[in-house]
Amino acid sequence: MFAKHAATAIKRTQPSTLRRFTKAHHPAAAVINAHTPDSSLSSAAWTNPDPGSEFTVSSKSGFLPRRDPLPVLPSYFEKLDEILHEMPILKSDGTLGLLHTGQLGARVERELPQYDVEFVFDKRILAALYRDYSMLASAYLLEPCDIQFRLTRNYGLGRRMLPANIAVPLQTVARRLGQKPCLEHSTFTFYNYQRKDHDQPISLSNIEPIRKFSGCDKEHNFVVGHVAAARHTDAVIDASLGILEAVQNNKRVEFNAALRQYSTAMGRVNEILAQTLQGCGDYASFRTFLNGSKAQSMFNRGVLFERNGDTEAHKYLGVGQSSSPIASLGTHLFQLSQLSPRGSLPCNDGVDLLRAPNVRSFLEHVDQQARNLGVQSYALRSSESSAEYVLALGQVLTYRYRQWANLRDSVPVQSARNNAAFHAYLDVQTSHVRDIAKLVSRTHASMDGESLGQSVRTRAESVVHHAEMVHRSLGRILNDAEPTPLPVSMIAY
Repeated sequence: MFAKHAATAIKRTQPSTLRRFTKAHHPAAAVINAHTPDSSLSSAAWTNPDPGSEFTVSSKSGFLPRRDPLPVLPSYFEKLDEILHEMPILKSDGTLGLLHTGQLGARVERELPQYDVEFVFDKRILAALYRDYSMLASAYLLEPCDIQFRLTRNYGLGRRMLPANIAVPLQTVARRLGQKPCLEHSTFTFYNYQRKDHDQPISLSNIEPIRKFSGCDKEHNFVVGHVAAARHTDAVIDASLGILEAVQNNKRVEFNAALRQYSTAMGRVNEILAQTLQGCGDYASFRTFLNGSKAQSMFNRGVLFERNGDTEAHKYLGVGQSSSPIASLGTHLFQLSQLSPRGSLPCNDGVDLLRAPNVRSFLEHVDQQARNLGVQSYALRSSESSAEYVLALGQVLTYRYRQWANLRDSVPVQSARNNAAFHAYLDVQTSHVRDIAKLVSRTHASMDGESLGQSVRTRAESVVHHAEMVHRSLGRILNDAEPTPLPVSMIAY
């Protein structure tokens, strides 16, 4: 039955090629020299390597899945579905769930079968299983930490062993999808929504999370906000490809227009996130479950997966310490990884390796193309381009600053002080966001503002003003041993 559904789905889906990638298909275009610019190399070389996957990258759906996520598993997985429904601290009917009473672990160990997922071939079902098993794995491993946090405001230690009835199917599904057996950002957000009215578009009022840890309003806003914001990534992706294409063909007018399109689309993304995440600094009710097994005091020796002969300790970044592909795209497109020699970006810390194969391939392609073509240097050769570049960087800075603020809030002060690995990681992230702010100011200082129109000059000056505020604020935080209150006003600009 599953194989039949998969065959039907793949037959309906044509190979997904981005609209900007349709002008050339010469085999030589697939070879990208990362050091020597070559105008004969076309950005038309990239297509989704797995067009049947639920996660394709396109100028139609952006980074969202090509079909709405599957909200309910097939009846074969009835017990898994049941436990996930009973899991949240506060269930949708207002009653208390397994995580509130600390009974999830015992329920999993006592009742959850070790399902055979080898026969599942439908990509939509595989993606839903990956979401459900990865969320259940996080809840199981971090349940003791959540209980400890509610009692003492400190995390303590998570469970060391993931039982076979979660570990085996999770690893199998992850392998089939080309991903890692852990909870990844897009899985918790972009593949964790359902529409209330299927005939209406995705919007803040028309979607809700499928799976939850806490069931609180802030978790709802976190998931719904990221999904609603991602609805505008179709334009972000289209603009990004337009930027690469314009640099490749040396078309300055088209380059400036693509930068404006990028700024406008990212502005919509940031507006939605500011609206939904405003005042959500306290994520304590669900952020415990977004921690990973890497650079965290809760898993100082990683996590063991119970299965035949598996003694390897698994260490992965969690959702709370990673980022969505939107952040990685801006990093690669504008060559921001070169700002920090310590490799401070989340995508340089292995986060991109956790993403779905199509997303990972796209981000690698943009990174190679941007470095090969020299997007940043091309922007700085013209005052008008420099101004548009400053405005685009301002949107990247807004997104990354909010991400940084969320990361800083993901571990309470008491734990952060006692967690050297996390504290070092946070310092590196702080330095990089500060470096982006510095780049905005430096770029603005080098351009000829008198040759620009009043509107562009005013908007660029406003972005630089905020960038300088961020730079000063983060500089004080890096030099201050005591925690400094977050300048929330800058998160919303």
